[in-house]
Amino acid sequence: MIEIIDFDNEKILGVAIKGRISTEDIEKTAKLAKEKFKNSEKLSVYVEMENFEGISLEAFFKDLKFGVKNFGKFDKKAVVTDKTWVKRLGEFSDKLFGSIEIKCFSFEDIDEAKSWVSE
Repeated sequence: MIEIIDFDNEKILGVAIKGRISTEDIEKTAKLAKEKFKNSEKLSVYVEMENFEGISLEAFFKDLKFGVKNFGKFDKKAVVTDKTWVKRLGEFSDKLFGSIEIKCFSFEDIDEAKSWVSE
């Protein structure tokens, strides 16, 4: 499930991932991103990932399609997690995708993550 985290900044898309991600979650998040793109060329993404239990195959492909279509429209991505494998994936992705700066934070540094993504 994806819950929207409200930021006072229209250039930030905030989400909390809890459990398994469904197609409806991706559609809801994509719709919000499209709304935000109307007011901003680029968005930053803030993600809290605490209890990630996977993603349905259909949701994965919807997310991938949205990401490819909007590649280059995202500036930064802050990922808050205590999962080592997610942090490693974030470090790898930061090097792989030069158009978006990705930084991972632990939950004890949540305020720093929010501050960084808001810069």
